[in-house]
Amino acid sequence: MDCELCNFDSPRIIKQYPYWILSAAAQTPLGWMHAMLKRHAEFFDELTQEELAELKEVVGEARAALKKTFKPDWFNLTQLGNTCRHLHVNLIPRYKEKREFAEKEFVDESFGGGVSSEEIDEEMVGKVRGEVKG
Repeated sequence: MDCELCNFDSPRIIKQYPYWILSAAAQTPLGWMHAMLKRHAEFFDELTQEELAELKEVVGEARAALKKTFKPDWFNLTQLGNTCRHLHVNLIPRYKEKREFAEKEFVDESFGGGVSSEEIDEEMVGKVRGEVKG
């Protein structure tokens, strides 16, 4: 298996934890971070109780630091795996207004927006419910 996040080593690493690595991501929006599991796993339900507890600590510490430093208006927390199937969580600070940092201006152009979606009718909800309940 060729996984770019297994044995991750980068100057973007902010802090190492026993189970997780906190790393700076692309800075649009400002302060975006990844928490990456040190061992290879692909889905959230594969986490041990210890890894899950530590993830809460990692996210809490990162969120507190971002609140103090950049004062975001909101946070998004996601685990997607679309581009890399190694479990990592995105902590994305969101901003109503522009921020300036390190002589650069950062604008969160999609603040308040979300992923485009389509409404579904009751029949479709019933079919999904039937499949999930088994």
